[in-house]
Amino acid sequence: MNRPDATPPSDFKTDLAGLDVSRASVAWLFILTMVLALFEGVGLGMLLPVLAYVRTGGLPGGGPASQIMQDALGWLGAWGKSWELAGLLVMTFGIICLRYAVNYVRDVRLARLRLSITRTLRNKVVRSLVRSDLGYLLSNRSGELQTNLILETDRAGQAASAQISIVTSSALIVVYVLLLILLSPLLTACTAPILAAVALVLRWQSKKSVSLANAVSEQNLRLGDQASEVLGGILRIKMRGQEEHAEQLLSSTANRIFHGMFNLERLRLAVEISTHPLMAAAGLLVILLAVAAAEVGLAVMAVFVFVLVRMGPQVNQFINLWSHRNACLASLHRVRAMMTQAGQRRESVGGDRQEPAPTKGVEFRDVWFRYPGSLEDGYALEEIDCAIPAPSLTAVVGRSGAGKSTLANLLSAYHLPSQGQILLDGQPMESYRLAALRKGMAFVDQEPFFFNDTIRENLNFGVEPPLSDADLEQALKDSGSWEFVSRLEQGLDTPVGERGSRLSQGQKQRLAIAHALAVKARVLIFDEPTSALDKTSELIIAQTIRELASRLMVIVIAHRLQTVRWADRILFLERGRLIAQGDHDSLIADCPQYRELFG
Repeated sequence: MNRPDATPPSDFKTDLAGLDVSRASVAWLFILTMVLALFEGVGLGMLLPVLAYVRTGGLPGGGPASQIMQDALGWLGAWGKSWELAGLLVMTFGIICLRYAVNYVRDVRLARLRLSITRTLRNKVVRSLVRSDLGYLLSNRSGELQTNLILETDRAGQAASAQISIVTSSALIVVYVLLLILLSPLLTACTAPILAAVALVLRWQSKKSVSLANAVSEQNLRLGDQASEVLGGILRIKMRGQEEHAEQLLSSTANRIFHGMFNLERLRLAVEISTHPLMAAAGLLVILLAVAAAEVGLAVMAVFVFVLVRMGPQVNQFINLWSHRNACLASLHRVRAMMTQAGQRRESVGGDRQEPAPTKGVEFRDVWFRYPGSLEDGYALEEIDCAIPAPSLTAVVGRSGAGKSTLANLLSAYHLPSQGQILLDGQPMESYRLAALRKGMAFVDQEPFFFNDTIRENLNFGVEPPLSDADLEQALKDSGSWEFVSRLEQGLDTPVGERGSRLSQGQKQRLAIAHALAVKARVLIFDEPTSALDKTSELIIAQTIRELASRLMVIVIAHRLQTVRWADRILFLERGRLIAQGDHDSLIADCPQYRELFG
């Protein structure tokens, strides 16, 4: 995968683009933050009349706000001064309760939006990977793709949601600054350089964290890739006694991730802790200026310092959000780059023809093919010209690396020819709807894949509606699988394990053939279908294939004589070229290479 060398420039719109974050949801969060800030400001502002009442024994006069409080609390004065003070305190407490109620509603909406962003991003990654072509998927390591899907996507979602939280958090800080200005423009102007110093520290931290975050993201991908290789090759590792080497490989990468995360956390703590002395310096400076400036009263000074103290946690929260966003931003850009690359390699849906797989036959016309990113200069297939009628049994034979599986992959539309054309019933393959075309085909691979589910669910995969037990039993009998399945304690409901790990190779291959029969495809492609079977099972499968060929197009990639000799047509490949075609007897007589292969 092409990895970004550095985190590109970031802004609010770019980070949230394509994440289904509506303007309405952001607007609601901003409105709730403004309401929260309003109640915060009013609640802090109520401290002035409370302090004035305690000092003078009455409500302060002057101003519309004081007049409103006097009108609202004046009737309590008839009951005594204590009742009037109690009313003032209850009003202050009510405003504080409203402030935290709005805070709760805002945080719930913010949490929902944060989780929604991660879900949307992960769904987009899944869609981009599943819809991309095989060339893209095979050219990237599975461990790296899995890490992007699981870990990097989660961190990317955190970076995007932190961007929104930063906006709302900064709105509260702005309200605090406005309160400070209203309380005393002089004190605010004097403390402004300290607040500016905090901003400069944040800017420095942002630049410093970019390279650290990129390094952590890179090592996360490497760890996922290495873990996938180690677990996938664990048998070979144990056979060669390389457990310690595998352990050191994973441990060294994990250690690099630890040091990278530790450096990011140390940077965050350094910035966070450095702001506390700055905020304390601002408070002490206020006290000094309040004493030196006669026009600043004790009540104003006390409330000003209290606002500074209240602003401190908000500044710390902003710093934490800013640090976390910067630490995860590399993951967001990396995931976006992966989705862009996968989107550019999106598999074509094909043409408009909805017919199932061909009923008359397939024709290859001067077909050449080279795998994308192949290490070899030459083509995997060259100048392939042949016709495969339906129904029939066609065998594709040749030595290892001759291009047999590549021919089958082209027929299944996993890849398109580099040049030349494949015709289905006389029509170009590109004119068929890909999904409809593949539904009419079944492919039995040399290494059959099974989901970690029961035999029943694996046989019914992609079959609508699911087959009855009687139909499944018939497919199992036709594939030579019923004998061992019927002996299992749970029968069709037996779990097969991850990738069919609870089955032998022969059992997996026979069940794969049973699934091919269950989907009732028009074209059956078998890649070495009897390579892992004993002689008896091979004869059963060979007989089944011959019976299917009387009504379907059956293509068998094989070198076992029992499978090949009964084919209607044999295509003999050598080094990517079709050097001979005909039945078994004619090739034995006329093709020395074929005669040597089966001698």
